[in-house]
Amino acid sequence: MRVLVTGAQGFVGRWLVADWFERDPTVTVLGVGRSAARGSFSAQATRRGRPAEALCPPLVGGALRSPRYAYAQVDLLDAPRLRDVVHAFAPDVVVHLATALKGEAPTALVRSNVEGVAALLQVLDALPHRPVLVLGSTGAVYGPSTPPPGVRRTAAPELADPYALSKRMAEEWARTLGASARLDVRVARIFNPVGPGLDERHLPASVASALTAASDRSGARVSLRLGEPRSTRDFVDVRDVASALRLVATHPDAAGGTFDVGRGVACPVTSLVEALIETAGLTGRVDVEWRPGARLAPGEHCADPAALSALGFAPRHDLRDMAAHLVSWYGALPEVSPFRASAPMQVEVVARHTYEVEVERGLLDAAAFRLRARLDSRHAVVLTDPTVARLYGDRALGALRAAGFDATQTVLPEGEAAKRLDVHHALVDALHDRHFARRSVLVCLGGATVSDVGGFVAATFMRGVPYANLPTTLLAQHDGAVGGKVAVNTAWAKNAVGAFHHPIGVYCDPNTLVTLDDRNLSAGIAESIKVALTGDATLFALLEAHAHEVLMQRDPLVLEAIVRRSAAHKIAMLAPDPLEVDLRRPLNLGHTLAHALETELAYSGLLHGEAVGFGLAVATAVSRARGWCTSGVADRILSLLRAYRLPPVFPSDAARAALGRLDEIRRVRGGALHFVAPVAIDAVRMVAELEPGELAAAVAETLALPSSGRVRVAA
Repeated sequence: MRVLVTGAQGFVGRWLVADWFERDPTVTVLGVGRSAARGSFSAQATRRGRPAEALCPPLVGGALRSPRYAYAQVDLLDAPRLRDVVHAFAPDVVVHLATALKGEAPTALVRSNVEGVAALLQVLDALPHRPVLVLGSTGAVYGPSTPPPGVRRTAAPELADPYALSKRMAEEWARTLGASARLDVRVARIFNPVGPGLDERHLPASVASALTAASDRSGARVSLRLGEPRSTRDFVDVRDVASALRLVATHPDAAGGTFDVGRGVACPVTSLVEALIETAGLTGRVDVEWRPGARLAPGEHCADPAALSALGFAPRHDLRDMAAHLVSWYGALPEVSPFRASAPMQVEVVARHTYEVEVERGLLDAAAFRLRARLDSRHAVVLTDPTVARLYGDRALGALRAAGFDATQTVLPEGEAAKRLDVHHALVDALHDRHFARRSVLVCLGGATVSDVGGFVAATFMRGVPYANLPTTLLAQHDGAVGGKVAVNTAWAKNAVGAFHHPIGVYCDPNTLVTLDDRNLSAGIAESIKVALTGDATLFALLEAHAHEVLMQRDPLVLEAIVRRSAAHKIAMLAPDPLEVDLRRPLNLGHTLAHALETELAYSGLLHGEAVGFGLAVATAVSRARGWCTSGVADRILSLLRAYRLPPVFPSDAARAALGRLDEIRRVRGGALHFVAPVAIDAVRMVAELEPGELAAAVAETLALPSSGRVRVAA
């Protein structure tokens, strides 16, 4: 099961993730929220009147460090970013807990609590499947006085509280939009959760904080000034809230239902305060001054547990459990001393990179005007290689000059020979000599090598300058020019020196692909096959059906369709983790051995896509040997590779020697291979390490494949 939790940095969100991992060893969770990921609760805490680190208890902290948990910083109102993240993750269940809090301005409440729900539902409606949506709401939607269980509740109470009103509106939006999208929307109205991480604007946390500070002063009396003593609340342990949310999300009988999440106990606030005092060991030492105010209207404010009980739910924690859990947490918090900083200061850097990837015939000429609309500067340098300069260099320069740019051109060495540090240094000097400024633009015209080298130069010159990609090879159009990974090679590893630096735009003209030679065309298709195997069966079928049109006719319409699907799928997969924080990436399929092989051959004689084709065949052999994929699936993958003349023939000694370079791959990937293998035409599986000799056997099997019709690469 794949579960997406919005508001995952919040109080309830973190306990929900921890509960799910404890109960289900197979679940994968993606948390999203506006704040940057951190190992403490988002609410502030105080101890002895001073700020304290609101550290997560071991159960919660362990969940956040689980390899099955990932976090993406997303504002729900950032529609493109939200769409990319959700579509890439493809959740089975979405639990929506992101919310503005009581006391915020009405406009903020509407934006977060209402518009946020609408934005999320719009994204879910566009998914190819229908996930379950659990909407986290509040017991406050019943109004200032909730009838006790068994008494009919008012369907539309008068809500004077803007927060409650916004949550009621969110429920209505979810129901209405969910019905039109055929979504299973389940509403969970959470009453008054208590536990570690609760915001101190709520009475349980503020009292626990004060009592914990007082417990350190032996014998001293403690004074508390509190509000309305006659109020009642249905206090529920946050651990029970988490269990209830998980049950609502997964139980088949919960479909379309509305559930009160509480104990069904109308508890006077005085009882909660007494439990906290007793737990803190301060009985008889606390003077409580109650300040009566505008009390609640008649009736008891509590949940009706009947609907949850029908699903088999029963709360496990009573009032004293809640009090003990909260007080013990405060007692363990490290305070921040004014003389010694026990917690580091946090610098939160929010970086957003948004750029368009356009695929359109004729873009080679039109891209200049697209760039002019995006840039203030009119200074441009075109970076290309000798072959592309001969084919398209003058045309690209002419288009830029016609659009008003002062444009010149510089030429790289051909192929992988350009991906060297000395070439990078020479280009930096060349840009300086051409008076390249912070707002000038570097236009990378060519294949993936040009995008790699040019992007790395742009990332490092003056600490980062704009660049745009005009890819002219199939490999570059759907892979190398997209994603912002820019690098050069070293003698010991491919792409070992580089950065993440995103272009301001990628402009793919499929008409440029008609001039590709056979080897570069096949090399580009290898990356398309890889992308298809990671989740796009339609792309795989497209490649199967149109091999003749691609190889023999260079049909621009077919090539455009391949580029569009390949690029779109790659973008969706990169969206949740654009900086490769998680080193276990499905897009590494075929690359584990490919990179080692390219390094072994000193980046000469074998194109990157050809090496990937060999890596895909080896990964398929590993999968078949492990029983992960059927022989039918493996044969279909190998048949498609052969249809595009992959993998090429090359010295077998190089393939065997490449196995000795895998330790460098492990260094890059955090100490493990994270080997990816296909298990179906549109699905992959990953294992941290392979058994000794397993990869060697797969290499030997691949080298023994029939070589008829394949390109022969010179030794």
